[in-house]
Amino acid sequence: MMIAPADLSNEIKKHAALALFGAIFCLLAAAGQVSAQAIDIPAIMNPDLKAPPTIATLQYGHQVKTGVDDNNEMSRNNVFLSLSQRIKVADKTSVFVLGSYTLQAYSFSGGRNANPSGGPPPTRPQPQNYYQWDDVHRGVIAALVGHDVNDRWRLIGGALVRSWGESGANFGDTITGGVVAGFDYHPNEDFSIGLILGAFSALEDHVGILPVPTLKWKFAENWKWTVGLTTVLDPGVGSELEFTINDAFSIGAGFTYQTRRFRLRDRNRAGNNANRPGRDDEGGVGQETEFPVFVQLRWRPIPAAAIDLLGGVALAGHLRIEDDDGDRIADDGYDATPFVGLKGQIFF
Repeated sequence: MMIAPADLSNEIKKHAALALFGAIFCLLAAAGQVSAQAIDIPAIMNPDLKAPPTIATLQYGHQVKTGVDDNNEMSRNNVFLSLSQRIKVADKTSVFVLGSYTLQAYSFSGGRNANPSGGPPPTRPQPQNYYQWDDVHRGVIAALVGHDVNDRWRLIGGALVRSWGESGANFGDTITGGVVAGFDYHPNEDFSIGLILGAFSALEDHVGILPVPTLKWKFAENWKWTVGLTTVLDPGVGSELEFTINDAFSIGAGFTYQTRRFRLRDRNRAGNNANRPGRDDEGGVGQETEFPVFVQLRWRPIPAAAIDLLGGVALAGHLRIEDDDGDRIADDGYDATPFVGLKGQIFF
C-alpha cells in the first residue's frame, strides 16, 4: 500500500515528537526530587479547547491504614470538589478558570501520645511519634489561557494561588503560588504532545521548577495513552493507558507521583528529636510523598455525566516533618498500602 507524502511527513513528525518526549521524560526521571515540591497543579487544568466548557467534580477516596515506623500507623481520607469554566474571549483564545477545595483527613494511631522520657519507674520510655497532624485543607484558585497560534500549535500560560495547611494553622503562612507556561503540538485529533513549565513557591523551601511533558495519543480505535497531570485522589504527574469498551464504559490503568506539603498549626506535638535538638513542629511543615499505581473504571450513564471507580496501591510512601525554618525533624517511609476512590463529574 502506497503512503501519501503528506501522511509520511506527519508520521515522521509524530515519531520525532515521541522521541523528543521520551528524552524529556528521561530527564525528568533523573531530576526526581528537583520538581517534587511543586507537584500539586490540579490535573483538571486542561487547556483542551474541545473539552466541555464547565466541569463540576466531587471525589472521595480512602487510603488504608499502613505502618509508618515501629510504633505508628497512618490512614487518610480525601474529599475533593471543584468547579471549572472555560471562557472564549477571542476566536483563538480561551481562559480556563478553576476553584477547588481538598480535605486530606489524616489518622495516626499507635504511639500518638508517646512520651520519650517515660514516667516514673518502672515506666519505660516510649518511642516518640513525630507525625501528629490531623485535617489538612487545600484551596486553589487558578486561571489558564490557551491560544491557538494555528491549527497545530497552541500556547499555554497562567497562574495559581493556593492555601495548604492543617486546621488551626496561621492562614497567611499557608499561602503559596506560581505561574505556568507551555505549548502543545496537535497535528490531528488523535495526537497531541507538549510541555508545561511551572515555577512555584514552596513552604519554607526554594522556588520549585516543574517541567511536565504532556501527551494524548489515540494510537488505535479504542486505545488512548495520556501522560502529564493526573489526578488519583490527589493531583500528580503520571501516565494512564485507557481502553474504551463502548459508549458508556471505559477502563484505564496507570501511575502517578504525588507530593503533599502543608503548614502545621502552632502547637508543638512532635517534641524534639534528640538527634536534632531545638527543633519542633510548631508552625512547621508536614510532607507526604507517594507513588500510586491504579486501575480506574469509568461509567458515562449520560453524555453530560461520568462516574469513576478506582483502586490501587500506594508505593514508596514517605512522611517528613520540618520546623518553621524548613529544617528536618524526622522522616520515615511507610509500607505499601491499598486505596479506593469514587468520583462523579457533571459536564455542561
